[in-house]
Amino acid sequence: MRVTIRSVAKLAGVAPSTVSHYLNRTAPVSQATAENVKRAVNSLNYEVNLGARSLRLQKTHLIGLVMPNISTSFFSEMAATIEDALWEENYQTLLCISERDVEREALQCANLARRQVDGILLTYNSEESQVLQFSEDLKLPVVFIDRPVPGKNSVATDNRLGGQLAARHLVELGHRTIGILGGEGEIRNVKERIAGFKEELKKWNIEIREDYILHGLQTLQFGLRVTEFLDKVPRPTAIFATNDTVAMGAWHALLAAGYRIPDDISLIGFDDIEVIRYLVPALTTVAQPTSEIGTQGVKLLLGLIDNKSRNSNSTPQEIVIPPTLKIRASIAPLKN
Repeated sequence: MRVTIRSVAKLAGVAPSTVSHYLNRTAPVSQATAENVKRAVNSLNYEVNLGARSLRLQKTHLIGLVMPNISTSFFSEMAATIEDALWEENYQTLLCISERDVEREALQCANLARRQVDGILLTYNSEESQVLQFSEDLKLPVVFIDRPVPGKNSVATDNRLGGQLAARHLVELGHRTIGILGGEGEIRNVKERIAGFKEELKKWNIEIREDYILHGLQTLQFGLRVTEFLDKVPRPTAIFATNDTVAMGAWHALLAAGYRIPDDISLIGFDDIEVIRYLVPALTTVAQPTSEIGTQGVKLLLGLIDNKSRNSNSTPQEIVIPPTLKIRASIAPLKN
């Protein structure tokens, strides 16, 4: 005989609606009642019919999360924050790793829509990503995180301000010849960080020659290219890396080449991933509010899901959170 919610209710001595509220968390239930229902569920081996519940509630309580990778600490820390925040709201996360492949990224978003997720949190790969154009066609809420899209729902750091903070700190300590490890130039975040950096330098009548700016994948391996600056005349007295992973690669290459940080060359990163705080000396960086970006992204997405008029012409929310400068020991005043 099939066990139903009415069977559980009868054994627990409560109304079927009470069992439903307990299972779906749709209304508060006293601790004593919850214990009775839980015992009845376990005694009867009752299993929730997820398909039927999804049809009834018109929700699957599944959220798609698409990210370029989780091999870098920034994205893995972000993914953990988002998963925790969704779990607290009784949602499960379907994580997709696009591996910087725009076609794979688009297919993943389409597959998530076919799986009837309630919404998608997305960090797109580049300005060439197809999802920037067809996100509206998915017919479900999409929130862009970390990499904003003008005119669409997004949560991101003020990257331009972050670049300004980094430049100002270096200049105030006397640095005038600076190299930039710029990451992928086609990514909006990177472009804004470098633009902010240059804007701040311009206020001090300082310009950076284009050959003092390198671009590449934002990986440890790209950071090793810092050695290309060492033979330049004049040699940079400081290096700005547009993310901490690149900065760590540069750190390794500089030490291997016999340079001391910060005595011989100063180094500043961007992100504030956990591991850089344990370098000796610890890395100065522009800290992104990773936890706040993740939790704000979840809050915005769930609000769109709960808003039955989300398909109306309501104004998208573009949430921009200011970064902070974390001054540690990898930068020293320039010696005259």
